[in-house]
Amino acid sequence: MKPLSLFVLVLTLFGLSACGPVPRNSQIIQPKFLFSLDYGLQDRMLGLPEGRAGEVEVYMREGIFHILDPVLKKILRTSSYGDLLSSIYDSETTPSPSFGMTYDRPAKETGAGTLLNEGRYAVRTIFFLPSRLSVDSAQKIYLADRLDDQDSGAFDPLTGSYDGWIIRRFGENGRELPYLGREGSRGSAFPRILRTDCLSDDSIVVVSTSGSFYTVYRYSSDARLLSSFGIDTAALPIPLELVDSNKNSGSTGKIRADVENLIPMKTASGFSVILKLNYYRETSDPATLINTGLENAGSWIFSMDGTTGSQNFGFQLELSENAGEEEEWDFLGVHGDNFLLSSPQRQPGGKLGDKTSGQSRGEESRALRLVDPSGKALGACEIRIPAGAGLLKSLRVSSTAQLYGILLGRDEAKILWWELPF
Repeated sequence: MKPLSLFVLVLTLFGLSACGPVPRNSQIIQPKFLFSLDYGLQDRMLGLPEGRAGEVEVYMREGIFHILDPVLKKILRTSSYGDLLSSIYDSETTPSPSFGMTYDRPAKETGAGTLLNEGRYAVRTIFFLPSRLSVDSAQKIYLADRLDDQDSGAFDPLTGSYDGWIIRRFGENGRELPYLGREGSRGSAFPRILRTDCLSDDSIVVVSTSGSFYTVYRYSSDARLLSSFGIDTAALPIPLELVDSNKNSGSTGKIRADVENLIPMKTASGFSVILKLNYYRETSDPATLINTGLENAGSWIFSMDGTTGSQNFGFQLELSENAGEEEEWDFLGVHGDNFLLSSPQRQPGGKLGDKTSGQSRGEESRALRLVDPSGKALGACEIRIPAGAGLLKSLRVSSTAQLYGILLGRDEAKILWWELPF
């Protein structure tokens, strides 16, 4: 692993910044509801929407949906119409599916199983704390899980933490493949896993974190380690503009950086890691010089080479003017070589949807903006969510310009998407 330690870094912005006020009369995109899932224990149901149910994940690839239910500990695979195609489940928390035959997949075995009629299958396995779902173009499933032996984690002096996480892999017909560890197939366990992403070339990126240190791993589809590098969050790049503003104002307050989001993306030359960083300036009492808190100093997006960790470009995000108030832009995902940003919008009466939980207050609305790597706006629209729909979770951008997610309502969960005009 190549550690990255960045101090004050000049971000050459070419005088550009991204976003700013949302244009009036943006195209409004209503959601398309694809199918719904009831709550309960049957085949095509999810655990009740409380506790870990809020961590349900949805991942669409090639028009097929994979839904991870962390409560019942199962992965449902469905068509875009909601037809149940397969189930990988833990029999301790989920009853055996009623369709077809099933075959056992103990967590550490990789033998052949029995195919079901009409291509449907069910796989019995053991899950511990499944999360961080990702799927490649061949429908191979990746997800983070704890080792079955909770005491097997070893102390890693580099990250200062105990390991104990692996990447489970399920291939054709649900056959479990050898897990991914840090060195590749059956490698040593990771510390806490922040995210997994399958890129367009079917390589898999795993981001693990411990304390102030992030590590970005990339593996081939056959589980070979291709590269890794580290990011020390205690030494993130500081834009020159912030350094100069401190000098010009005479401020002695330290500038701090916080990682809000980190998303890998495939590029022509390999892959990059795109980060949104929020900056804060320490404030102090001028008379006593006692530290009095932090003030917002702005947000930047910048790219790092996914192999070496070297910084490629960066630009500042202006605030979005929203009903006379300023709102920050969230980094939602990547689309091709560009970045999709989101900002909550106020509705008549001054109500604002909760951008964190997705809880509607009246009709929720979000402004979307597509920007290129220099920060130039390429397109904009506004998406709507009906009043009282529920909690919007697992919002993702597909390679074919759909924004999709799951709405956790009181009586059922709904899969929906928006066709973006980009």
